[in-house]
Amino acid sequence: MATPNDDGCTLTGALSVTTEIARCVTLIHGPAGCAHHNFSLLHALHASRDFALPPPVLSTDMTEKEVIFGGEQMLEEAVFCAAEKKPDLICVLSTCVAAAIGDDVEAVCRIPSVVPVVHIPTAGFLGGGFLAGHIQALISLSRFAGQCERVPSVNLIGEKTLEYEVDEHYREVVRLLTLLGAPVNVRFVCGATLDGIRRLGGASLNILRDPSMRPVGDHLHRELGIPYIDSFPLGLGGTLRFLELVGRQLSLDPSAAVAAEEALQKEVIGTFAPLRRKRVTFPAGPAAESASRFGYELAETLDLEVREGGNPVPLPDPFPVGTSGIRRLLHRWRRKCHA
Repeated sequence: MATPNDDGCTLTGALSVTTEIARCVTLIHGPAGCAHHNFSLLHALHASRDFALPPPVLSTDMTEKEVIFGGEQMLEEAVFCAAEKKPDLICVLSTCVAAAIGDDVEAVCRIPSVVPVVHIPTAGFLGGGFLAGHIQALISLSRFAGQCERVPSVNLIGEKTLEYEVDEHYREVVRLLTLLGAPVNVRFVCGATLDGIRRLGGASLNILRDPSMRPVGDHLHRELGIPYIDSFPLGLGGTLRFLELVGRQLSLDPSAAVAAEEALQKEVIGTFAPLRRKRVTFPAGPAAESASRFGYELAETLDLEVREGGNPVPLPDPFPVGTSGIRRLLHRWRRKCHA
């Protein structure tokens, strides 16, 4: 499934973050329809990733009565009920309806509770779509991050949980960091815990999933003083540059890691030598446009001819991460070219 950007619902973007946190209850303050639509989507997503249990999502189920008289009392009672489940964290997401009637959701979330409660504003009609909700959720959750003893490690920031091959991309980044001897401190937010979020400040470097997460990177830089790299490694040359950049940021010598990765890339390209001089064509349209430069780099390395009428090969957006992602992509190209 491709990752939504500015399209889609702000609430969905925030839910794709909060439902990744272990022992977290997400409470949607709004009508039942908002919760039902999004829960159905997330249930399908979690099933596709072999998660046995759906994420805990509750709703205040606002009705016409609350629209007229306000829903703050209902929300306070819902937070109390959520706390009775003894989670580590409660995330309250406010819908367009709650914002339109003027409910002070932030004030309700500040009422003392035995469980930490955080409000994430997700009224999309005020501006922004899926991406805005994703960013707002990460920034709101970062309030729990504190200053920690800093060690040479990295945080992975803003992985897109609706993204195709999200787990494969994570494993590839870990593989590359292992070549450098750089451990992952926190994965913010896939599979994170509240304790993990509190350890965000212990890393020396943040690695953003892609440049769309720069607002989060800038926020964490201001609040915690952690610099960032704005993308996972993409393309053959980009993967080598990623190793060099991370090594420089962490004061680690990347030369051995780069040499090892160059050798692996030569091996991968050699495996797909039967593709050489094949004629291929890339898909048209904005979805493939951002990935085209990596596709042309790969085509040039393999001496492919990109032209109209060639074998139609996939060029996914987002482009697969690292050398392992390229290997998977080339398997698909080989099938399309019957090589």
